[in-house]
Amino acid sequence: MDDEPDEAVEITRRTQYAAPTDEAVRQAIAAVFAGESIEAYEVSVALVDDAEIHEVNRRFLQHDYPTDVVTFNLSADDDLLEGEIVISCQYAAAEAEKYQWPAKHETLLYVIHGALHLVGYDDHEDEDRLTMRRLERVYLEQVGLEPPESHRHLETPQTPRGAAR
Repeated sequence: MDDEPDEAVEITRRTQYAAPTDEAVRQAIAAVFAGESIEAYEVSVALVDDAEIHEVNRRFLQHDYPTDVVTFNLSADDDLLEGEIVISCQYAAAEAEKYQWPAKHETLLYVIHGALHLVGYDDHEDEDRLTMRRLERVYLEQVGLEPPESHRHLETPQTPRGAAR
């Protein structure tokens, strides 16, 4: 019997905008899932442009505008996390310019954000949003990225649920 965790990340690129490497995307997802004690997962990541994410947002969430990331948790049982993360690299490029850091790094922030949604975090309420922002910083740092000054409004990162305290 194989005791190795089941980890699968499928990445699709449908954009001409700058995007992180497949390895960087996998590393970001692995950091979040390890920190949140998720051992088995199958996740697809689609790197798209604003037009495509606008259509996804409109079709599935009834929001008629482009956005940064849309996630779908498809899990049918507790032993395997299955999901989809759709990310607009075009949106990331525009935001990265505002925050003065590379678009690839902004996209990795969206990968982490999407992975946090898949494990159950939400950002609709202020307190939940602050929790997600703090965790985003924790996981960005785990993959070797320091958020730009404009993203550093998060004082002290909180320890992830599955991490040692």
